[in-house]
Amino acid sequence: MLKVKDNLRIAVVCVVTAFVCLFGYLMLQNLCAELFIRWGLETRKDLDLFQHGFGLAFLIVAIIPPVFEELIFRLLGCKLLKLTKLPDWCVIVLSAAIFAIYHQAWSQLIYQFLMGIWLAWIFMKTHHIGWTMLIHFINNAFIVTYTYFAGSGNDVFTLSAGKIILSVSLAVVTSVAVFFLIKKGIPNYEK
Repeated sequence: MLKVKDNLRIAVVCVVTAFVCLFGYLMLQNLCAELFIRWGLETRKDLDLFQHGFGLAFLIVAIIPPVFEELIFRLLGCKLLKLTKLPDWCVIVLSAAIFAIYHQAWSQLIYQFLMGIWLAWIFMKTHHIGWTMLIHFINNAFIVTYTYFAGSGNDVFTLSAGKIILSVSLAVVTSVAVFFLIKKGIPNYEK
């Protein structure tokens, strides 16, 4: 059983991880979206998520997916993959790949894959689905709230060499930061 101090430390690491990933990967996701649109591989679908109000949109985006996706991809998926006697890193990468493909948004593939890696790693390290649900909830809640108040303009990202370099650099720095956050901030929990 984890001590209260360890739980508090893990909670802080999870919240910080969620925000680091949000700010570190969103530019990369926008870059990918813009590239896919320019290449004609994906178009933006104008879906009025808020047609029935913010409350329903929040429920549909921020509450239901973190619960069910974490139960499916982390709790069930990681445990089933672990039964195959694969090493932990294979379980993490495979569950992340399945998670990314499940979302069926090719422009978000890298973002979803990286988030899947971090969520699976945290689950494999703590064996507690609540932490990954927390990160997933913060991620989705921030996006739906931001979209509601700021809107989702059609030209979210304009391509330029500087923005491409910045996006990729920010994603690399974010990945390194999250790696150390998880490695140093979350104690290994043995069942």
